[in-house]
Amino acid sequence: MDGAFCFRNGTQLSKLIDEAGIITRDLDCCNHRPAVASLLRLALPHVNTMPPSENLVNEFGYARQLLHTDPGGRFSVMTLRWMPGACTPIHGHNAWGCVGVLEGEVGCETFAHKTRDTEPGVPEAPCLVSTGKLLAGPGTVATVDPDPCGIHRIFNPTQAPATTLHIYGMNLEAEPEGLNKWYQH
Repeated sequence: MDGAFCFRNGTQLSKLIDEAGIITRDLDCCNHRPAVASLLRLALPHVNTMPPSENLVNEFGYARQLLHTDPGGRFSVMTLRWMPGACTPIHGHNAWGCVGVLEGEVGCETFAHKTRDTEPGVPEAPCLVSTGKLLAGPGTVATVDPDPCGIHRIFNPTQAPATTLHIYGMNLEAEPEGLNKWYQH
């Protein structure tokens, strides 16, 4: 991302995708997530996307639509539509990720691994504990590290739909089910 880079009003999704491609091609992979997050913060106010059809809403109350996969497989861009009351199962990701809120409000609850006390001689049993919740409105950008860090669930606590834009560091066209690692709570 050069210093002259800027977004202007209008649909800038293609510029966001082009710049994310440069970042993921030219920077060391450990810098992809923070650099793409900075890019998304700049771009988000200027990106217009159509949310996924509400006809595609899954049993958890949200719909996903893949918008772009980098030809080199370095990242994918998708949009999600969150209906009122929507909530993902608790999960982590198999890649870094950046999420921006386009419209509405979403919540995120984060979790950490913790061991439970067991009887003497019995191995400790791992469990997840909530480490907090936050609410995010339009323009908010958050990031997630690959599993086992970044375990979370996303939800819509409002009575209005919300739309988010996600960029993940993997090829979701080749592995559409490979992003999430699901957890029991």
